Amino acid sequence: MFTDARSIAADSILRADICIIGAGIAGITIAREFIGRPESVVVIEGGGLEFTKSLRDLPTVLRRHTLGDQALAGGRNAGQPYYPLRFTRVRAFGGSSRAWHEHRGVHARPLDAIDFGTRDGLPEHGWPIDREELDPFYERAQQVCALGPFAYDAKTWEAQGYGAPLPLDPKLVESVIFQFGKRSRFDRYEHDFARAENVSILLHAAAVHLADSGGRLVRADCATLSGNRFGVRARTFVVAVGAIETARLLLVSRDSQPAGIGNGRDLVGRSFMEHPDVAVGYLIPDPELDRSAFRLYEHQRIGEHVMVEAMFRLSDCTLRTERLLNSVLRLRPTYRSGMTEAVRSAQVVRRSVHHGVATPGLAKHALRAIFGAPQVLRHYATWRSGRPSEVFGIDVMAEQAPTMVSRVTLGRRRDRLGVPMTILDWRLTSVDWDSIRRTMEIFGEAVRKAGVGTVISTVGKHSPAVFGNWHHLGTTRMHRDPARGVVDENCRVHEMTNLYIAGGSVFPTGGYANPSLTIVALSLRLADHLRSAPN
Repeated sequence: MFTDARSIAADSILRADICIIGAGIAGITIAREFIGRPESVVVIEGGGLEFTKSLRDLPTVLRRHTLGDQALAGGRNAGQPYYPLRFTRVRAFGGSSRAWHEHRGVHARPLDAIDFGTRDGLPEHGWPIDREELDPFYERAQQVCALGPFAYDAKTWEAQGYGAPLPLDPKLVESVIFQFGKRSRFDRYEHDFARAENVSILLHAAAVHLADSGGRLVRADCATLSGNRFGVRARTFVVAVGAIETARLLLVSRDSQPAGIGNGRDLVGRSFMEHPDVAVGYLIPDPELDRSAFRLYEHQRIGEHVMVEAMFRLSDCTLRTERLLNSVLRLRPTYRSGMTEAVRSAQVVRRSVHHGVATPGLAKHALRAIFGAPQVLRHYATWRSGRPSEVFGIDVMAEQAPTMVSRVTLGRRRDRLGVPMTILDWRLTSVDWDSIRRTMEIFGEAVRKAGVGTVISTVGKHSPAVFGNWHHLGTTRMHRDPARGVVDENCRVHEMTNLYIAGGSVFPTGGYANPSLTIVALSLRLADHLRSAPN
């Protein structure tokens, strides 16, 4: 059932067996596993049932409430230029899935097996669980996310007639599959919860503080913008509000732990990771190569609501030998006219302005686009003409090496509920950039040797235009050793007996794959653990 928390009597104390903070993809996944069971569940959600990217389309009253809830997601960027924080998280039932592209939905792929293991030259790599342990949960997550068959290797899709992978040396480069689920938004589960008698979802309620005693959480303190405050007591608590808000909530909760819950070793908020998204070059196909050779690397439907697309990654052997981070290269159809510096700069300006990112060197990019206006206009005229593409742009979505200096902290400013706002200090290191450069070099050599075409790398030219993907990871990383992680292999906070964390914040490393499928798989695994080992 759904309850508007603004109608809850001030200073009330609600009770449940399990309290889940956050109704995003992690919180909803866990709560669904308890529908119809004996346990009582309360889910605290900071927003409502309505959310839209275009707030102007909402009625005035609804817009006022939506803007108010969403404003609580604000914060300040202090490191690598990044999106305004209030735009990168969604305070509404369904969480960030509400912001997924309406035509493509979730971008899904499991992490690679190598992402879970330790790696020479990358000291902070390694999960306390491996890919095989997570595979059964990945298969269940596939269904929760309304995707196609659990198949992410190119050979499976080649056998079904979707096209063959390019004949690149498999010792260097392999083709991997992503799935895109149009019906994957989690707000579609609203009807399940509306009928659930043992699960209560409190809307427009922000968890502002966690009260603990003797290594055990006893209460979640909540507040609404209407002014009333209340508490939720439970046997077990799960925080599932994303990597930024999870760190914030732990850091502000200082009843018995001066540095914040779970922060006795100064790890909460540290090792924040994203997936850097960078335009890194072009692939010019060999003139003798038929355009159909690239069919597998284009969007193709496998049903009414699911699409597949192949991308490139370096082989495990290459990653280990070269000591590189994992990453994926995606082909983007374009034209030779788009390879000019003026057009590349115009694209940087357009994306920076659209997303509100203060890209380094933005003024220079703008001047280059202005002085090259004829080239820019010619390119977009070609694009609008619908002519077949001539070349491919190459974009990289890269793994980021965890580093303690990339972090979330609390600022002096407070939001309307009196909670300190967050400061995001996102940092990229030389390891990140060196891996991207070397990946392009190896990919280019593989393309040349296979006779597929020529790769032109633009990495390192001019000021790098780096964008993130709203993939917030790593601020409460998982590790068996309390000195190196905030949660254990079961996502329980080391210093607490009944507090668990769900979502991307527990990732020790992020690989390159969009994290949603892994978040759902980990959430299913956590739900099973809570059912089998209640606190």
